[in-house]
Formats: sequence, structure tokens, C-alpha cells
Amino acid sequence: MQAPAAAPGSDRARLLGQILALVGVLALVAVIVRETTNSPAYLAANERIAELNLQIDRVERANEELRQRLDYAQSLPALREIAKRDLGLIDPGDRAIVIMDDLSGVPIPTPAPVETPLPDPPPPLRFGHLSTWLEVFTGR
Repeated sequence: MQAPAAAPGSDRARLLGQILALVGVLALVAVIVRETTNSPAYLAANERIAELNLQIDRVERANEELRQRLDYAQSLPALREIAKRDLGLIDPGDRAIVIMDDLSGVPIPTPAPVETPLPDPPPPLRFGHLSTWLEVFTGR
């Protein structure tokens, strides 16, 4: 037995209803996405991300500079420089020359110690970003 054929008008109406529903859902998604990306919280979050990326770049450059300084400090030329300057050692075949500042026998006064200022206290710790999340979701 054959199933009764559906009326051609009802198939078209059903197809038109499905198309309209799909267009409505797509329009709703487009409006939601547009409003979300223009919100003040979204823009503030993007600014914060840009600031943090700049800070990361500065820290990475500083780390690279410190790595280069560490590599030099562990090299043989640096060790020789420290040995000559701080320990008074000389290379084989070199002659050491000692320069006397004062030959009168009067002791050279030592400079008064300089007081170093106390370091700034560390910034307060932040426990999570709950307020930032709330701002993003509520738009306040």
C-alpha cells in the first residue's frame, strides 16, 4: 500500500516556515554577537589584554638581557676580569703595578656608609578575578 501523497502547498509552507525560523535564529545570533563585542566590559578586557601583552614583551626582553649577562658572567673572560680586579691576580708573564694613593703616612679616611632606602612594599595580593568576571557578565 502506498502512503497518501501530501499536498504540495503544505510542503512549501513547511519549508518556508523552516527557512524563516533559520533566518530568525541567525539574526538573533548576529545581534547577540554584535552587542557582546561592543560592550564596555569587552572593550575594557581587550585593553587589559593589550597591556598584559606589552608587559609580557618587556619581561621577555629583560629575561633575554639577563640570560646574556649570566652567560658572560660564567665565561672565562669575566672570571679573569674579576680575578684581576677584585683579587689582584695577574696572568703569567704580566707585572703587577701597585699605585699608592697617599705616601705621607696619614691614614686615608673611609667614607661613611650610605643608608639604603627601604624597598617599596609589594602590591597587595589579588585572589582571583571574580569582580572582573562579574563586570564582564553584567556589563557594569
